[in-house]
Amino acid sequence: MLKNRNSAINKVSRYFALLFLVMFVSIALLSSLGDSKPDKCTIEVQILAINDLHGQLEPPVSEMVIGYNETGAPIRVNAGGSEYLAAHIKKLRSENPNTFVVSAGDNIGASPIISSRFHDEPTIKALNMIGVNFSAVGNHELDNGLNELMRIQNGGCHPTDGCLDNSSFEGAEFQYLAANIVNESTNATIFPAYKIACVQGVPIGFIGVALEDTPSILTPSKVKGLRFLDEAETINKYAKKLKHMGVKTIVVIIHDGGYQDGLYNESLNMSGPILDVVNATNDEVDVFITGHTHQAYNANIDGRIVTQAGSASTLLTDIDLVISKKTHDVVKEKSRNIIVSRDVPEDPEVSELITEYKDLVAALANQVIGNITSDITAVMSDSGESALGDVIADAQLYATSDPENGGAVVAFANPGGIRADLIYNQQSASELPGQVTYGEAFSVQPSEISLVTMTLNGTQIDTLLEQQIDNPTPRILQVSNGFSYAWNESASPGNMIDISGIKINGTSISPNDLYRVTVNNRMADGSYNLFVLKEGVNRTEGPLVRDALVNYLTAFSPVAPGPMNRIAVVK
Repeated sequence: MLKNRNSAINKVSRYFALLFLVMFVSIALLSSLGDSKPDKCTIEVQILAINDLHGQLEPPVSEMVIGYNETGAPIRVNAGGSEYLAAHIKKLRSENPNTFVVSAGDNIGASPIISSRFHDEPTIKALNMIGVNFSAVGNHELDNGLNELMRIQNGGCHPTDGCLDNSSFEGAEFQYLAANIVNESTNATIFPAYKIACVQGVPIGFIGVALEDTPSILTPSKVKGLRFLDEAETINKYAKKLKHMGVKTIVVIIHDGGYQDGLYNESLNMSGPILDVVNATNDEVDVFITGHTHQAYNANIDGRIVTQAGSASTLLTDIDLVISKKTHDVVKEKSRNIIVSRDVPEDPEVSELITEYKDLVAALANQVIGNITSDITAVMSDSGESALGDVIADAQLYATSDPENGGAVVAFANPGGIRADLIYNQQSASELPGQVTYGEAFSVQPSEISLVTMTLNGTQIDTLLEQQIDNPTPRILQVSNGFSYAWNESASPGNMIDISGIKINGTSISPNDLYRVTVNNRMADGSYNLFVLKEGVNRTEGPLVRDALVNYLTAFSPVAPGPMNRIAVVK
């Protein structure tokens, strides 16, 4: 009896021991499955972003600040160039097959001669090689009107110049998106408002948004018949639509941006219109890829990633999203700006493209037109004046001061039109130090805009100087030799400048006296919110801004940097 009882106890003991072992193994297995669960239940998506390339196929001559040494001096490196950009993108794409490449606009326009001479077709070909998927429409995409932008998208030879490189142009292989540009005749957007891409069954929405203020920047005829809608309202409209379609991961690609005081991966003292846009948009939007302001930042605003990658291919933004397969929501995210360094092999396909077009334009681009005594840059002083701005304004006054050419006494140059510096020691082995070629001058003033001389009274000049500051995008106009004034940083808008302190050749201007003033033709039409210029009378057309600079460099070489003593600021 006792033997049977012990046997039964032993059986029960073995049973519970076996049960414990099974439970232990099961728990361990479940724990192991739990560790791998995110890999099975999520996908990793990489978004690589650029903005404001402006046809910069070759490496820019200006260096990029990446930090400061122990004395506070900036540490600068060479960065950019489309063949290096392509190489960096190719490497990053090889690390994640779920990669999208996007642009926040201004791929073209205000481009160096290697691209603009061929109506920016080389840049579009390079972006096709790089593998761009989607792009917002920047204001410069519309420099030559909607029909030309449609040709850029769809292909075909230029209607006037034909195919300048003796080959066909197939157009952009990537899709332009324009949720807030409406054709008034059809009441439809000029390009798709959004595109949905699926990765392993997970939908991702890309909304493209243009700068609402585009009409205030361009010549009115270029945007005639187009209506630009509010950015935030448009984003909310399509984010809601995408959400109803089951799209929970939404990326906005917008040609609008902000400013910050830090280095390229920081977001110190963020400011600018993008803050209002982000804060006014639906929380369903996860990422804002921005442009237009040519700034570099990596920010988190209202819980969303907000980035910009400088300009001219010097930086590349890498955004990594972990997305739930079940909910389609972003569960983890990170972003960074990467320097487009030149310590990688050039992409051979893009290099071949650059060589082809460089050879085609070499005879014109390499023509020496003048000399400089040292670097002349667009770096601004506290007052907003730059050495290169002084030279450009002087060139515009020189082109229009003769009574037969307009009789101007002052020229106001747009600082936003200055696209490159004049560097004393260029990288080209064919140039001697200080020599300036036509191609280099072209890069400084690439836009196809001309000068206009008009008559303003003293009060209108004072108003112009107030409007340049009291502006959604303040821009301190560069002024020519003989003109001087001071502005008070702490004064209220509209009262920052005392008219008695505005002087021409040392004499204060008078409110009612008349003065001949030179500006570019976009400014003359009130662009950049310089509305008072629309009141100018007795208008005389002048040369292209670029031709004015070329002629000035030829006439006055060697040219020294401007003195930067024409505009003062009172703190």
